[in-house]
Amino acid sequence: MTQVLTSEQVEVAADGAALYELSLEGRWGDGVPLLAATDDRVLALLAATPYEADHVIGALPPQYGLATVELAAVNAAMAGCEPAAFPHVLAALEAILTPEWNAFGLTTTTSSVFPMLIVNGPARDDLQIDYRAGCMGGAGGRGSMTIGRSLALCLRNIGGQRAGETSRCVFGQPARFGMCFGEWEERSPWPSLARRRGFRADQNVVTAHGGKGTFPMADINNDDPRDLLYLIAKSLAYPLSNMFLGGTGVNGEVIVAFNPIWADRFAVPFPAMESVQEFLWEHAWQPIELWPEGNQKILRAKERVDDQGRVHLVRRPDQIVPIVCGGLGSLHTIALPSFGESQMQSAAVVTGTSA
Repeated sequence: MTQVLTSEQVEVAADGAALYELSLEGRWGDGVPLLAATDDRVLALLAATPYEADHVIGALPPQYGLATVELAAVNAAMAGCEPAAFPHVLAALEAILTPEWNAFGLTTTTSSVFPMLIVNGPARDDLQIDYRAGCMGGAGGRGSMTIGRSLALCLRNIGGQRAGETSRCVFGQPARFGMCFGEWEERSPWPSLARRRGFRADQNVVTAHGGKGTFPMADINNDDPRDLLYLIAKSLAYPLSNMFLGGTGVNGEVIVAFNPIWADRFAVPFPAMESVQEFLWEHAWQPIELWPEGNQKILRAKERVDDQGRVHLVRRPDQIVPIVCGGLGSLHTIALPSFGESQMQSAAVVTGTSA
C-alpha cells in the first residue's frame, strides 16, 4: 500500500552529532545518539506492517497522546529498529495498552516499574532477540536493544512520560532505556510462556510485564533441586516487596527466569509447570511476626495473613511465572518483581503477510 506521512517534519543537517544535540535540546531523545527518522526509514518500517500509517493503536499515558502506527514508526526509526522487528514494537504497544496492564498507573508512579518485554516465537534468532548468555543486558542483540528502546521512546514522545514531571518516579531503573529479551524455548523442559498463555508455537508473541527491576539470586550450596527451589521461593518473598505494600495480592505476577541448567534440575521433581508454580507459591511467604507491629496491623486489615500466621507473596500459584533463558554457566537465577497493580499482557505479532 502507498503510505502518506503526516507527522511534523524537522529539517536537520546530515550530521549525526547535530541530530544528537537537537534531540537533547528538544528532549525527544533518551540521552544517547539516535538515527534520523527520515521518510525512507519510516516508510520502510510501515511497509513491514499491514496497518495504515494513521491507524490508532491507542492513547498512550501519561498524557494520552494518540499512538498511531506512523508515530510508532518514527520512534522506532530513531531507535534503530529494522523493519522486520517493527511488528514486535506494535505488539508491545498493544500489550501495554490493554486496560489490565494499567499503563497510566505504571507510567506515573513513584516506582521504578517499566515495561519488560519477553518474546517467544520463531523470529527470535533472525531478529537478534537475546535469550542466551547476557539476555537481560550485555548481549547486545539488535532486536532486543531496538525493540525495547522503540517502546521507551514511544512512551517518552507519544505518551509524554518524563521523569520528575509526568512521572513521579524516584529512581527509575536501567530498563527504562528499554528492555526486551526472549525465552530459550528450545531448552525449556516446560511449555513456553506464550504456549501457556494460549498461543501457538509458530506464533511470534510479545508479553509485557510491569517489572520493578532485576532481582538476582545465586547458589552453589544446594544439590537437591527442591532445596534450591525452596530458597528461591523464600527470596522472592522479601518483606518490602510491592506485593506486600499495597492492594490485596490478587493482581500482578512475579517472573522467575531460570537458567537452562537449573530448569533441567527442577523438571525432575516437577515435570509439570503447574507443579513448579504450586511449590514456589507454597513457600513464598513470610511469618507475620517478621514485620513491625504497625505493619502487621495493615497486613491483617487487608486479610493477607492466613490462619497459620503466614503472609503469602501472592494469592495464587499462577502469579509466580517461571521462564527459561540465560547462559549455561548455571549458578544464577533472576526474578523480575511485580509492581502489583498490573497484569501481564501478551499480544501476537502481526506482519504484513499474516494479517
